[in-house]
Amino acid sequence: MPELSFEQWALIADIYTPVLVVISLRLLYLSSGDPRKADIKALLATTAVVYASMLLDDYLSIWPTFNADYSTHSGIALVFVAHIVVKSAWRARMLAIGSLLAYLQLMHHQHYHTYLDMSSTLVYLLPLFWLTWRQFAPKRAD
Repeated sequence: MPELSFEQWALIADIYTPVLVVISLRLLYLSSGDPRKADIKALLATTAVVYASMLLDDYLSIWPTFNADYSTHSGIALVFVAHIVVKSAWRARMLAIGSLLAYLQLMHHQHYHTYLDMSSTLVYLLPLFWLTWRQFAPKRAD
């Protein structure tokens, strides 16, 4: 099997997030009513959290204090992987999580981010995303 060039790997990295967006749009298309509205709100809110965190880090220089860089790429990928995990069957969940891990490895391979950059960003964002999805989940009648 031939090795891929830096540019070919970069193209794969560039395609990853749009593929996640298409999958999320498909999941939204398959839902309807209140669940769809809740999912859209959660997706918008988690996206806002990613970019608000980026701005906060730019202003306060949080990640540079431990020689790291906030990874917006990881955060945006997590927005859509979280949506797939919340709304899909277990196989799709495992594929989504596996694809995120592969994407993180690819970003490291391309020297876009270090493991510390990506893991610290995800550890920071995951609880915020959990709270966000919990907030927007449709309420069940008990």
